[in-house]
Amino acid sequence: MSFFVTNNNAFGLDISDGGLRLIQMCKKNKKVAIQLYNDINLPNDCVIEGEIKNQKVFLDHLNKLLKTHMGHGKISHEVICSLPESNTFLKQLTIEKCNEEEVKNKVEEVLPQHLPMAMEDLYLDCQIIKTDESTMDILIGASPKQIVDSYMEILDMAGLIPSILEIEAAAISRLVIEQNGGIQPQIIIDMGATRTGLLIYDENTVKFTVSLPVSGQKITELISQTLDLDKEKAEKAKLVCGLDSAKCQGALLEIFSETIDDLCVHIQSAMDFYKINFNNKKIEKITLCGGGANFIGIDSLLQQKLNLKVEIANPFINIANPNKNYFTPQRSQSYIAAIGLGLRGICRH
Repeated sequence: MSFFVTNNNAFGLDISDGGLRLIQMCKKNKKVAIQLYNDINLPNDCVIEGEIKNQKVFLDHLNKLLKTHMGHGKISHEVICSLPESNTFLKQLTIEKCNEEEVKNKVEEVLPQHLPMAMEDLYLDCQIIKTDESTMDILIGASPKQIVDSYMEILDMAGLIPSILEIEAAAISRLVIEQNGGIQPQIIIDMGATRTGLLIYDENTVKFTVSLPVSGQKITELISQTLDLDKEKAEKAKLVCGLDSAKCQGALLEIFSETIDDLCVHIQSAMDFYKINFNNKKIEKITLCGGGANFIGIDSLLQQKLNLKVEIANPFINIANPNKNYFTPQRSQSYIAAIGLGLRGICRH
């Protein structure tokens, strides 16, 4: 969703329930580099499922994020902001072939039966994916006006110009697909603190997204309850022991056996749905990203159970790490969406 597009660079702002992350990119000798960066935690209940619940607290933290950024140079007044996955919809539709000017009207005729909200309550964006003799494949992105308008308002209050609001899956795929060579079709699983999203990428676009029943917080809570540990020790156990049978006597592997099996069932269902409803292609690869990808051994365990190549995303294959003490392998995973937004900010013109 584009609003005010100029020829200036824009920084990426990733908004999640737990915090804010900022990335501003620049070009150096035809290569892109991270120029400015920062993150800040948000208090509990400030943002819930992407919806800003406490505007004053959010604005205070956003202003602090902007003032305390690290790196070199001046921060842009323009921003490319993520829209929450839990409050956005991606849908591919096939419609009768028509002129580009008629696409939106055609989409609005058939879309209501596919979305859980009234059309008048949504902002829509359309992209033509493929055209043949009689039909057109259209990718539709939709987000509630209430969410979009609240983001626009808070960004304006912070003195920022929102040039683009982008669905989080698009930002993640921009970085991950570019970094891993673009084998298609493939799955990207973003394992966040409060939610995990699966997206299938093919034909140079995100085909669809689905939520999975696991999150970083749920993993930590299960460790805490099962092993009678406080949250801090449970988080440490998650990072130190992981799902390695040789570590911590394989305790976490046993605890999460049922959870991993359930996760695999959902991943397989998504692959089956894609094969049946889209183009009968086989998924070639799964890439894990987000904070949950730091759960040791989850990649090898999923690979074993799904009989499919699974790897952890590395955002710094083609982009230099500006501060290895800050962007540790663990922290870097949480920045993938922000870096993807920052890339859009420098590559949009």
